[in-house]
Amino acid sequence: MYRIHCIATFVLLATSAVAADFQTGQAARAVIGQSSFSTRDPGITPAALALSNGRLHVADASRRVLTFDVTQIPAPRDAAAARSSGSCAVCGLTPIASVPQAVIPGIASATSFGKTVVIADPTGHRVLIWRDSSLPRANKGPDVVLGGRANVETTPLSPSTISDPISVAFDGKRLFVGDSALHRVLVWNSLPSYDNQPADAVLGQQSFTTVNASDTPGPETIDRPTALVSDGMNLFVADSTAHRILVFSAADTPSPNNSVSNSASLAAGAIAPGTLITINGRSLSDETESAPDGSADALPTELAGTEVIVNGIALPLLSVSPAQVRAQFPYGIGDPSAVSLYIRTVHDDGTVTTTNATALKVIAATPGLFAFGGTEPRAGMILHTDAESGVAGAPVTSENPASPGETLIFWAAGLGAVDTADAAVPAAGVPYAGADAVVLNDVAAEVSGRSAQVISATLPHGSVGIYEVRIQLPTDIGAEPETSLLISQNGEFSNAVTIPVQRIVH
Repeated sequence: MYRIHCIATFVLLATSAVAADFQTGQAARAVIGQSSFSTRDPGITPAALALSNGRLHVADASRRVLTFDVTQIPAPRDAAAARSSGSCAVCGLTPIASVPQAVIPGIASATSFGKTVVIADPTGHRVLIWRDSSLPRANKGPDVVLGGRANVETTPLSPSTISDPISVAFDGKRLFVGDSALHRVLVWNSLPSYDNQPADAVLGQQSFTTVNASDTPGPETIDRPTALVSDGMNLFVADSTAHRILVFSAADTPSPNNSVSNSASLAAGAIAPGTLITINGRSLSDETESAPDGSADALPTELAGTEVIVNGIALPLLSVSPAQVRAQFPYGIGDPSAVSLYIRTVHDDGTVTTTNATALKVIAATPGLFAFGGTEPRAGMILHTDAESGVAGAPVTSENPASPGETLIFWAAGLGAVDTADAAVPAAGVPYAGADAVVLNDVAAEVSGRSAQVISATLPHGSVGIYEVRIQLPTDIGAEPETSLLISQNGEFSNAVTIPVQRIVH
């Protein structure tokens, strides 16, 4: 219990409504036709979309029309208690009807809402807009032209560049244009009123100036946006070459793509199963609340009205505040290479807001070492050990420094899966019930650029996502007040922490 008390103490020391819109680079919130955001099974090849009364009708390249009940996809503001369990509650979706019918979309895509008509002209690299097609002047041509051959050939990529527009959608408020060549969908939050008006956001790319096509699909990637349809809150994108339909949702609170980090290293990027994560933002909660410390019960999935939703499933939470949320990423997420995350908040006045979804890459290990606050490299949270018994001792401090050759205890997050020989499988948010479990992915250590021996790397009994790593310092290491140490797994390196080392003079 002393060891678990040390873990809890160190972690506490270490971490202390607007209109909904789409954000550049945001992730999709759901996927139809695939079991995860990163699979590419040849089940459907959507060519055209139509939406009516909660039913999404999909013309498929295999000469059939599929109908999906999209009301089965939880809305972003729905309470998590209404969601099903599993590795992804917003993936797949079985069609409720399938009709043999050949549907061959034309070479141009058109959309209309009220008196407004929008037509995509792929040959001319442009989109034509008749803001009010009932007026006599509509016979003379469109009111607004977006793109055009000169736009493509003479200018660098920008919010107004249109290369190969193959799909358009207009929901009465927003205009969406799918560009096959640039692997993206441009979003105008209101109907453009002048030629080549810049878009407000881009989906499928992280910025207006990038053109990335990934071999592995993700919730934030679009390969070929063959068809688009919007219900005013959700945009359905038929990504035909990835055999799927992505569902992007407008959100109330912007969340940048680097908002999620490893709680130990504080580094944004990929996440490993079981990692303790920190999400930074604004308006994430109206209150500050933490889960009970040292409890044997499972962590709550809601604190102060705030939930963290990954693939439609609420994560266990450690704490929430207006600017930061701490949670644990699941161990049993399946085998995707990417997931979709957003935050849902019930505010004190009863209103519900969400952040835009962000994509998280998932890999086997993303090691991070817990450290105290300050500038990098930070002072590590480290314990001495008894030389004979190996029992954890006092914290390593400048007044009580480490010695060359000594074995020290470090605390880490993001080390991934463990060997559960006693069949006690770790679960997110639950104190680990088994005996100390060895980390499956080998851990290496470096001290001042030199290799150091890793004695053990385990998930301790009773721990929630915090690993214990025992490292022996080289016997000939020099005395330094800030000796640097880091660990690595599978080529992924942790943050560096500093250790006060003092040579004992007999």
